[in-house]
Amino acid sequence: MNNDLFTEVKNLSEEIRSLIRQGVREGVEERIQKRNEVMQAWFSQVSDLISLTNEQQQFLENLLQEEQALLEQLQNEQNGIAGQQRGQQNVKKYLI
Repeated sequence: MNNDLFTEVKNLSEEIRSLIRQGVREGVEERIQKRNEVMQAWFSQVSDLISLTNEQQQFLENLLQEEQALLEQLQNEQNGIAGQQRGQQNVKKYLI
């Protein structure tokens, strides 16, 4: 059961990273919530064991770092797009 939950967390996380890299926004939040629910269930089981395998620990550390970097990148891209749209609106005002 413990490994099944870990596999589900891992698969959901890889799907989330792929969607974020592709710039997909729809459904990502729901997948993150589902992944977090599964992760909490997995953590509750792991807390009884206390010792994570090296693979699982390394995966979680990398996962958190990579997701944070990807989310920052997505936010920067969104800010850039918003800035471009504001610039286009300002240009249209001057052209009218």
